[in-house]
Amino acid sequence: MLDSALQSQTGRHYDDHPFDAITPEDERQPRNIQPKPFLEFCDQYLRRQMAVAEIGCGPGRGTMYLTTSEVDITAIDISATSLGRARKRAPNAHFVRATTMALPFCDRAFDAVISDGVIHHTPDARAAFSEAVRITRAGGYLYLGIYNRRRLYYYLYTYAGPPIRWLEKSAAGRVALSLTLVPLYYLVHLAKSRARRTWAGAKNFFYDYIITPQAAFFTREEIAAWGDELGLDLIRYDPSLGNVHVFMFRKADSKLS
Repeated sequence: MLDSALQSQTGRHYDDHPFDAITPEDERQPRNIQPKPFLEFCDQYLRRQMAVAEIGCGPGRGTMYLTTSEVDITAIDISATSLGRARKRAPNAHFVRATTMALPFCDRAFDAVISDGVIHHTPDARAAFSEAVRITRAGGYLYLGIYNRRRLYYYLYTYAGPPIRWLEKSAAGRVALSLTLVPLYYLVHLAKSRARRTWAGAKNFFYDYIITPQAAFFTREEIAAWGDELGLDLIRYDPSLGNVHVFMFRKADSKLS
């Protein structure tokens, strides 16, 4: 179902709580806040003037960096708030508000497609992945970051998350969270970031990881099988980011072309 209740709920969630912890210093040096596998993908496979789609750009973390690479970047997100922030940070990019479940582009429109931390928030991650493949040209590249089923976060979201999300639905519950779990989460992120994480940034992380309406988790074998079914060659796999594992695919010239 294209315009599902879950999609609408997810869009509203990220309008209210955009996944944003970017500082002014990050804006000046966007390379410093990119995940290592993403930088390696960009350095190895992206070239000047390539048409690149960034699905689920959020508030523009990756978009800022991509615009420094002289590629023709089109950034897509379901959240108007996130797009507004990304547009201010990367004014040279093209922006489209859309759902990854039905991307408004023709087949094989892009030389490379980036989908980092997005399809696990959709009603049907397999269908969303297929859409990303559809708009990738034959011989083009696809970067996918998706939640790893074999990490601790799966158990946290699946078993500890429901009562926390139930609390968040009421005003009293939100106050309780603001006085307990959110400050704790902030302190953890403050330590991990060496005192760089702001309160607003930590709260956005909390809402993304714990309160987000949908989070699905997949094994390496499942994603590799999806790629094989859709005519992709898995050229690199990287599990080093913890909750998210990264897949880099090349779309075979002889399939789905």
